[in-house]
Amino acid sequence: MFDLQIIGSKIVEELKKLIDQDVVVIDHNGFIIASTEMTRINQFHEGSLLAMKNKQVTIMTEELSKRLKGVREGMVMPLIIEDTPIGVIGVTGKPSEIEKYGKLVQRITELFVEDFLARQEKERDARMFEFFLLDLLNGRIEKEILAQRVELMKIETDVYNRIIILKVDRRFEYNEIEFLSSIQTIHPKLRITQWSFDKVIMLVPNVPREQLEKGLWTLKRKIEKRYKTKVYIGVGNSEEFYSLHESYAKATIALTTAITDEIEVVFEEDLTIDLLLSDIDETKIQNFIDRTIKPIIFDDELLLNLEMWLSSNGSLQEIANDLHIHKNTLKYRLKKIEKLLEVDLNESKIKLDLNLAIYLFRKINNKASSNS
Repeated sequence: MFDLQIIGSKIVEELKKLIDQDVVVIDHNGFIIASTEMTRINQFHEGSLLAMKNKQVTIMTEELSKRLKGVREGMVMPLIIEDTPIGVIGVTGKPSEIEKYGKLVQRITELFVEDFLARQEKERDARMFEFFLLDLLNGRIEKEILAQRVELMKIETDVYNRIIILKVDRRFEYNEIEFLSSIQTIHPKLRITQWSFDKVIMLVPNVPREQLEKGLWTLKRKIEKRYKTKVYIGVGNSEEFYSLHESYAKATIALTTAITDEIEVVFEEDLTIDLLLSDIDETKIQNFIDRTIKPIIFDDELLLNLEMWLSSNGSLQEIANDLHIHKNTLKYRLKKIEKLLEVDLNESKIKLDLNLAIYLFRKINNKASSNS
């Protein structure tokens, strides 16, 4: 049975705004659980049992108020949900003066309870979907077991083919997730759920990439404007429904790249070197950096000069101009770099190694900065 205790105080608070009378909320056992008079809370109200037994509004006359325990002159109205009394709402006062409020108070209270129950049901459904998605995306539950839950939850497996992860700086409540679902323009059947404190998961129907990109950017702007939080988005690749754990893994890689490189929206299918590096642990990456550019990583001037020289197709004079230094100064620094690194900068493999090392070094530094 529904526990009226959960919203009893809220009902009293709302009714007090409508009528200038004392109000009590009584549970199905006959005890007052909320009241405009705090001294009445936890008192037994014998008249409420009559109202629930007969399932009708009952006038508490002066005579009944003297005969029944915990009763004051007024009226009590059973709260009936699906033909079952779940409690009573009572209004204190002369019956002739308060009778006009009866049906209004009763109906408003029942609507309040029904709305609360509906929201509870939505939250239960959302939690069920969260648990299902967790099992689907960890890739360790047998397809037959997942299929049973899919049928129970009426999920259209032929509709969905992609996972997207949104990184935000806050946790969304269930009503906020519902709001996000209502403002997204990607597809009417798109499902959104809270994933962790700072991440939101989207189960996305099969839509053209152009439509998906446009919808993601629109949603991103709306979230950032309304909730004042930066949003990064990682888009997984297309997969068959029961293989969506693969799309989730790729979305995770894309999101990491989006956060590290501050690109905002990253499709995994667009990644090149980032995809290759996603499977290499940080220790190996750090070892590679140490073996290539360690002697100059703390010399911002030399590192920048090398980076400019490696990335430019122009002449030394053009590079020097961009750096606002003399051509001979650039030559001197490049020679110094060769000496410190013990390399020949004109060798193709050396150029490739140094380019990659600088890229990784910048990437690690950006990641460290974003986490600090």
